[in-house]
Amino acid sequence: MSIIAIIANGEDPQTLAERTALAACDGCICCDRLPPEGAPKLLQIVGDMDSLKTHLPPSLITNLSEDQETNDLTKAIRWAQQHLPEAHLVFFAVTGKREDHTLANLALIYESLTQTTIWTSTGCFHLIPAGTTTLTVRPNAPISFLSLAPQTITARPVVWPVEALEIKTLWRATLNRTTDETNLSLQCEAPLYIYQPGDAL
Repeated sequence: MSIIAIIANGEDPQTLAERTALAACDGCICCDRLPPEGAPKLLQIVGDMDSLKTHLPPSLITNLSEDQETNDLTKAIRWAQQHLPEAHLVFFAVTGKREDHTLANLALIYESLTQTTIWTSTGCFHLIPAGTTTLTVRPNAPISFLSLAPQTITARPVVWPVEALEIKTLWRATLNRTTDETNLSLQCEAPLYIYQPGDAL
């Protein structure tokens, strides 16, 4: 399965972890922008082209300026799902610059996919699907669980117990820590974001 980076218009990859993850992708789709330094092969630029001034070949640009009901990230995800349905999508430059864009982008990705990773300058969000999942984690490190849908989750082992915890608000299962174990078992009823700061990766 190919790994395709979708690069939004937020803060470009800065940390070694971000740049390494970006370089490991097989190609990239950019949201109305040129790829940042170190990005893999450009597959397509998608958006309404209100920000981009370039002389790239038309075959690399999908201009969707007639569609003003969705943002460029939505357009890029839909293009990837239509043209690369088997690819695993990973996100960069989704956060930073504006908090309203950050929150909207996280919500959009949550609604569009069930499993992905979003890299940021401070860490990463893992979106995991509903069901039971086991993740490898760094021992004794910060971790947060965030759901954009009401649900009940269980996470073991963590310092502050998360046992059949009902989440109705975004903050409810944040700011926890892993134990000295390296495997984390999760059970959730809907997709769930797991956030790990950069020093916890």
